[in-house]
Amino acid sequence: MAPGWNAVADAAVQEAFSEVIAVLATEVVELGDPDELFEVLRVVQAAEAWAADGPWVAAHPDALGAATAARFAIAAAVTPAQEAAARAALAVQRARLDALLGDRVLLLPSASSAAPSATADPAELDRVRAATLRLCCIAGLTGRPALSIPALTVPGPFGGEAPLGLCLVGPRGSDIALITLGEQLAAQLV
Repeated sequence: MAPGWNAVADAAVQEAFSEVIAVLATEVVELGDPDELFEVLRVVQAAEAWAADGPWVAAHPDALGAATAARFAIAAAVTPAQEAAARAALAVQRARLDALLGDRVLLLPSASSAAPSATADPAELDRVRAATLRLCCIAGLTGRPALSIPALTVPGPFGGEAPLGLCLVGPRGSDIALITLGEQLAAQLV
């Protein structure tokens, strides 16, 4: 588990995560600044999204919702120099994280909060999206498989309990072993 990354989540998620982690044999690792690592991945993702879908987006400017269109506008503005710098930083971070994590499985909350209400305002949706992406970017940064198991519950937006996942990020190539571990943990925790 990585406490600095868990701090990105809402207090209720942090509490639920701590309760689950307390029953597992875990060790603490410090992965670095989630904002810094997310920014590296964000630039690379934006460049890749624009390379893959930019021509279609440019040809169909009214086809996207406002939030998605805004993200593609940011992607369109990424320069080749910015992309190259981000890819170089990504390679450095990936090597550092590989050395730090080794063959261990990293545990994190799968999301920063319960799913927001369908009537949540755009600012709330952006806040939840950004925080959740910071938690989830570790798999993309490292190229490691990730799996979410239904092991946490938090207060829901309309009262009652809302489900939330426990994310397992395993070593590259451990996809099947990660599923097996996920099944074992789910049986133990749920």
